Amino acid sequence: MSRRAVATLLLMLFSMPLAADPPVQGGAIPLPLPLFPPNNWWNTDVSNAPTDSNADGFLTYIGKTKGMHPDFGGDAGGGNVYGFPFIVVDGNQPKLTVTFVDFSDQSDGVDHTTATSFPFYPVPPECITQNGWVEGGQPGTVDQRGDEDRHVLMVDKTNNTLYELYNVWYNGTGWEAASGAFFDMKTNNRRPDTWTSADAAGLAILPGLVRYDEVAGPDEIRHAFRFTVRSTNGYVYPASHEAGSTSGAPPMGLRLRLKSTTNISGFPADVQKIFRAMKKYGLIVADNGTDMYVSGTYDTRWNNDVLNPAFSALKVSDFEVIERGWKPSVSLVITFPAGAGANEPATATVTAYDPNDNVATSYTGTIHFTATNASTVLPADYTFTPADAGTHTFTNAFTFPSAGNHVVTATDTLQPTITGSRGVIVGPATPTGFFATATSTSQISLSWNAVAGATQYEIQRSSASNSYATLITTAATTFNDNTVAGGSAYVYKVRALDAASRPSPFSAPDPAIAMLFTDDPLMSGVTPMKAVHLAELRQAVNALRAVAALGNVSFTDAASAGVPVKAIHIQELRDALTPARAALGLGMLSFTNPTLTPGTTAIRAVHLQEVRAGVK
Repeated sequence: MSRRAVATLLLMLFSMPLAADPPVQGGAIPLPLPLFPPNNWWNTDVSNAPTDSNADGFLTYIGKTKGMHPDFGGDAGGGNVYGFPFIVVDGNQPKLTVTFVDFSDQSDGVDHTTATSFPFYPVPPECITQNGWVEGGQPGTVDQRGDEDRHVLMVDKTNNTLYELYNVWYNGTGWEAASGAFFDMKTNNRRPDTWTSADAAGLAILPGLVRYDEVAGPDEIRHAFRFTVRSTNGYVYPASHEAGSTSGAPPMGLRLRLKSTTNISGFPADVQKIFRAMKKYGLIVADNGTDMYVSGTYDTRWNNDVLNPAFSALKVSDFEVIERGWKPSVSLVITFPAGAGANEPATATVTAYDPNDNVATSYTGTIHFTATNASTVLPADYTFTPADAGTHTFTNAFTFPSAGNHVVTATDTLQPTITGSRGVIVGPATPTGFFATATSTSQISLSWNAVAGATQYEIQRSSASNSYATLITTAATTFNDNTVAGGSAYVYKVRALDAASRPSPFSAPDPAIAMLFTDDPLMSGVTPMKAVHLAELRQAVNALRAVAALGNVSFTDAASAGVPVKAIHIQELRDALTPARAALGLGMLSFTNPTLTPGTTAIRAVHLQEVRAGVK
């Protein structure tokens, strides 16, 4: 094949759109849990929230002797299913146009100035032809809009976003729906007041579902559940839309809480976990339907012979009503900026937010930390100061004793409704001794020390044209990268993974240039300095600057044979290298003779060798 043909082929390959990962129906959601920020209304701890003045009236309206029912399960026969299916797609899933027939003016994916829909929803083709991808179970070509809700829920795992549609039908050429909504799950953005979503209350559906992966998993469930009542009357926060005005009925957005005194010890362990979440996070009225029907996902692993009698054993009288529209005066959000390794100090920041989701800069409460593992090393109680302006960083103040999923909670010592939790996935310890070095112009060798409990190591690499991306996952503690281009710079880092794929923090990054330096190492008093040494370092420094997205530096004097190495040459290399290393998160260098004075400082081989060590 000619060079021109090869170049054309490569251009075609790199010009092709990235293939999307295939959509997956159900299963674990590969995003931080719970969905949405920790202080989202679905994730708010209401165990100490005040009760409503009309609590008895609302419970009486629903019917105090009525039991709950799990409105979810597996296959119902004939291609029908119980519960909400949900679909996980990636960011490359093609976006489709959905025509909205009822609530176009309150739906996303619509140009509201022209009432025209545009490509917006990542509906996979499986929804057209396969059972179990659309709520109710039948494929999208089956028109059940008059009898079923027919929701489609789609999670974009790449962008941590959520798309939800209500009452869908594929008409043979395109999708129709009654309404649709988009949620950025990295934010607490609420629907505009009076707007619906794919749910009558204007809320997202997915974060309020009982999901099998959470119930069967090792961790507590840290969010509220969606439920229905037969009729509603208006709406309160967090709802944004009403779907009824029945006198005495609960409003959309009303929250119930299972009483802390309700004895749940006799139920199976997985059911107890669901009920514990109801005590801490409660239930939120999200739609009109059958009284006390709690929503969950479609999953063939559910055992309704266990769930149905357990749910029905809890009556409306076992619940209390949270004050209508209640939200905490301050919420606390804990952020771990990096992963955590077992038995290694970790840093976290706590930020206080007011009810409008702004930083509560005047918060001066005292917070106390707890963790699910009692052996976790935690900071002492801390009182926020005015200088904190609502946020404080606890540097290297947390140490988790083992790999696993941990939860850290911060609570105001005087106001228990001011609280916040954060799940932390703790992996093995961070790999040490990580080192990258060129063995030829076409190979860079990597090595690091083994980590206890690690079964694999993930290596990531960045270059002048690419940010960090996974290069390989290997069980070894060495790797030769043979995909480098001569003279180019690369920066690598590695992390350890245990058998459950829990990652450690990444090692400190280390750079390498696909170059073999002349006369390596340079030794003062032994190796004479040459122009070629200077030329190689100028190329290497500019290569590293390219990785840092910094421009090339023009240097004084051409590095031609016979040109002496001067103080200005070394200073220019240092000045060009230092910001590149800082931008790439590499350690700062210390230099012999930090100040080089032309005509005074004797330039030695060590000055060049130190710059070499900074680019390698």
